[in-house]
Amino acid sequence: MQARKSFFAKWFNTIFILSCFFIFAYPAGRLSYWSFHHAGLSIVIAIVSWVLTVVAARHAFSGPKMKIRYLVVHWMGASYILASFTLVADIVRIFVTVEDAVAIVAVLIATLASIFVAILISHHLAVKVLTIPSPKIDRPYRIVQISDVHIGSRQKGFMLRIVNKINSLKPDFIVITGDLIDSSAVNIDALESIRQLDAVTLFSIGNHERYSDLAKVITMADQLGMITLRQESYHSDTLSFSGIDDADDANQVALHLPGISPDITKFNVLLYHRPVGWESAIDHGIDLMLSGHTHNGQIFPFNWVVKQQFSRIAGLYTQGDSRLYVSSGTGTWGPLMRLGSLNEVTLFDLVPESGQ
Repeated sequence: MQARKSFFAKWFNTIFILSCFFIFAYPAGRLSYWSFHHAGLSIVIAIVSWVLTVVAARHAFSGPKMKIRYLVVHWMGASYILASFTLVADIVRIFVTVEDAVAIVAVLIATLASIFVAILISHHLAVKVLTIPSPKIDRPYRIVQISDVHIGSRQKGFMLRIVNKINSLKPDFIVITGDLIDSSAVNIDALESIRQLDAVTLFSIGNHERYSDLAKVITMADQLGMITLRQESYHSDTLSFSGIDDADDANQVALHLPGISPDITKFNVLLYHRPVGWESAIDHGIDLMLSGHTHNGQIFPFNWVVKQQFSRIAGLYTQGDSRLYVSSGTGTWGPLMRLGSLNEVTLFDLVPESGQ
């Protein structure tokens, strides 16, 4: 995992530029060639699309330019779907004769239909329920996890919907495993509905809090009544919650858990944004590690790419008495689109082992 992570960190800019080529230059070039049958013109259109995209993306993400970013990320989402269907069409045409005009119409119809469905799905909030027995607890507890809400990409009305959904589940504890926001332009007004949460709310730092104004985020969390866990624990009855700040270092959990020293007589829950370091969590007596970060790819088939970076990208994983749960994310980063994944609020019913 360390080598895999180092590769992505080292080659991020190159991967980004090549990804922009596939997402923007490739479909622009292919569709223009199918339309005009002029190789030179198609190459020019592809290169111009590629350069404009890289410049626009760099500009949009260089600061709190929310309106520009909103346009760019939706352009990126739509073009990614277009590129995927263009690639499918190219592959199909290797084996089947399809007229250029038919291919263009098919690709455009499939793209538009998929964008429409993706936007609809991105507004749905699914509740996933898991029951976890343990001999360490003496009564049932309800924990609700949300992760990757991405206020900034999403708006304050979406946060209010999440809060109402959580309260309807009547949890004992609420945990937010990072990426609550994704821009330094987000202010406390956009998060105001968090004050309405009816249970103790624990918050750990994700990568987007680090990319934004972290000091501002921590101040807002405190003002909203959340408990931010930064290399520290919160204890309640037979439960113990620990939180570790997200980092690009794959050894982050191993580095900080010894200093936290979880109480192994309690049911220990670790909040860590990205799904790495579970092996160290197991060694330190963590019963349930809660993560997010992956979005389960958000838009198919991007989940295949995510799997190259993270071996565990969504759902529940078990090893002995320890469990790791990776949320698909409660919101969306960038475009308001999901395909092959859902916005997720996760409910964990912890029960005494005799209650199985």
